[in-house]
Amino acid sequence: MKKSACLWGAVLALAACGDKGGPKLPASASATLRTDMFQAAASNGRLAVAVGGAAVVVTTVPGALQTRQVLPGTVALIDVASCANGSFAALDFYRAVWVADAAASKWSAHKLAGGWRPLAITCDPQNRLWVVGSGTTVTSSADGGATWQQRDFKEDAMFNTVQFVDAEHGFITGEFGKILRTADGGASWQAAPAIAEDFYPYAALFTSEREGYVAGPEGAMLHTHDAGQSWSALENPGRAPQFGLARANKDIYAVGMGGAIKRLDGKRWVNLDHGPHAPALLRAIAPAGKDSLLVGGAMGVIALVPADARAANDQP
Repeated sequence: MKKSACLWGAVLALAACGDKGGPKLPASASATLRTDMFQAAASNGRLAVAVGGAAVVVTTVPGALQTRQVLPGTVALIDVASCANGSFAALDFYRAVWVADAAASKWSAHKLAGGWRPLAITCDPQNRLWVVGSGTTVTSSADGGATWQQRDFKEDAMFNTVQFVDAEHGFITGEFGKILRTADGGASWQAAPAIAEDFYPYAALFTSEREGYVAGPEGAMLHTHDAGQSWSALENPGRAPQFGLARANKDIYAVGMGGAIKRLDGKRWVNLDHGPHAPALLRAIAPAGKDSLLVGGAMGVIALVPADARAANDQP
């Protein structure tokens, strides 16, 4: 059996685990539960972290799946980011940010003020945390979440992705195709033309101050080469919606409905031959070393998949 199929077969076995036992991860690790729903992943180059619900799964880079942690209290983790100093920050839907050091072993919560709903988090090259969400709210922290500066753009729309590509340039995307850009490290934000009035970006990935990708309804996959001034469609066979985007080894990857893992080949997305398909939904994806991707989704599925897997012959 090919290495990729072995890896994926192992994770399908893990997905069948529950509170009553089942296959276990190697030494010092614990299995995921079928009730785990992994929403996002991030890597600091030494560790990769996936989050969902109250669960945090940590892997070594390179290496194997390691530990599953459960954060205390009522927690719903929906996003995670790594910082330039190696630390991690996970976003809790219940208006909290959980921060951890570079070992991702101990997490502490910091509350966000107000009645809005946070939807995405990032950490900029200066280790400042940024959170965006409902009501076009943008908030930032320069002290690891202890204090926050909040800005409300006072529109009835949700921001649901935020990213910095360098110390000066960052992007926010949201409902109704909204895009905000900064060229001064977040001191000010300017609107770019809307992607489309009815476009909701499930995921966004910018690779430079001009180059970016978004995934949206009905399997739409779009690309910009001019910082969001204009967008062109990428071919997505099967039109399955994609919910996670990541860059590894200069390649762009996507995960979403149908359990497929896709890699961008020119202007066309191709499915990777990673062995048996996962359950219906994948959301989390992040590089896990030079040769692997950490992916996760519904039913407790979490896996390390070879980044150099060949394209599958079939393109559903």
